[in-house]
Amino acid sequence: MKRNNTWQSLFLLMLVALCLQSCLGIGNTNNTGFKQTSTGGNTQVGVNQHPNLFKGKFYFTVNRNMWVLDGALNLHQLTSGHDVRDPAISPDGKRVAFIVHYKFYNDLEYMSVNTGPWHMLKSGNGRYHFDPGLAVPKATFAWYAQPSWAPDSTHVLFLSDFEKEQWYHYTPQAPLLDLQVFSMSINNPGDTPQDVAYAYFGDGGNRDAAYRPGHANQIIYTHYGYDTTRTQQVIQLYMEDPTMISRYPHGTYWPGAPGKDPAVAITPASADCIQPAFSPDGNSIAYIKRESDGQMGLYVMPVPENVTSHPNDPNVAQQALQPYKQSTRLLKQAFISQPVWSPDGKQIAYLSYNNEEFDIWLATLSVNPQTGVSSIKGTPVQLTSGGIDGDSRPAWTT
Repeated sequence: MKRNNTWQSLFLLMLVALCLQSCLGIGNTNNTGFKQTSTGGNTQVGVNQHPNLFKGKFYFTVNRNMWVLDGALNLHQLTSGHDVRDPAISPDGKRVAFIVHYKFYNDLEYMSVNTGPWHMLKSGNGRYHFDPGLAVPKATFAWYAQPSWAPDSTHVLFLSDFEKEQWYHYTPQAPLLDLQVFSMSINNPGDTPQDVAYAYFGDGGNRDAAYRPGHANQIIYTHYGYDTTRTQQVIQLYMEDPTMISRYPHGTYWPGAPGKDPAVAITPASADCIQPAFSPDGNSIAYIKRESDGQMGLYVMPVPENVTSHPNDPNVAQQALQPYKQSTRLLKQAFISQPVWSPDGKQIAYLSYNNEEFDIWLATLSVNPQTGVSSIKGTPVQLTSGGIDGDSRPAWTT
């Protein structure tokens, strides 16, 4: 009897071990169909193993390391030992730009999509010093963020505050710390970057800058500003000709001045709209809207046409807001962010926050041929589990 109890105990221990292996993802695939890969320490990222979920490759960061996931569901780590953020793939598919984060500054770098040596574009490293004229301490450190490629794959848009000490004439004797949009050539990294889009002093600056596919004279970005009373925050999507500032004499345009900024609002001041993403054909914009009930919505709208060449024209301003009225809500939930289109324009990926983690979800689109209205076909599918970095938009490429 004692011998039988011993074998029963061993059998039960084996069953428990097998259950733990399945639940913890120690084997190849757990019982929910997500293949687990260690991301360092005690964390793992899981990838949905259902076939034919998507085509192309995803670049994203987990625990500040860059990873790439291909359509065959193979997951590979591209960086380690650095705090890497904001991967962006060039249109020709050859390079990935990214940010390397340090305690007091960021660096803007790029490398081949197949890894290899890193190439420094801009470093934010600097020093602290004392300005006797203003009797205040200053810093030459700079922040860089969210690189995005031009259609020619040789110029990069990025956010930065590196001009913060150059705008005292237009600001109340304070540095312009809000992030603005700049452009530079990867072939001439020593040149001074070109001013592309200005920020509104003191209210958050710009984010999510990107070129419209096939249009070197049009960009989009999220703009944080004030209303006319300077008491209420206004968050809108703007479009702009990225060459407008550089083509006019210095002083024609400057940050935060009504009538002195070449940006054109394409969403109304009454709606908080963020994180725009152009469709691959350049005809639609996916974006996130903060709903009145505290939820968040994923929307799609047409792109306004012929609005960036005549900024500050009241008629153009009204024209630019018309496509917003044709917006279609695809999803609504407590937290949804960072939309990105598939290379063929048939799917949208986004981040959803559930179970205290951010993961990538996929939504397949259906477009009504009569009305052109988009909707989601079927139910969105969870692509990753275990959590990825929620403050860094995934890049989806061929």
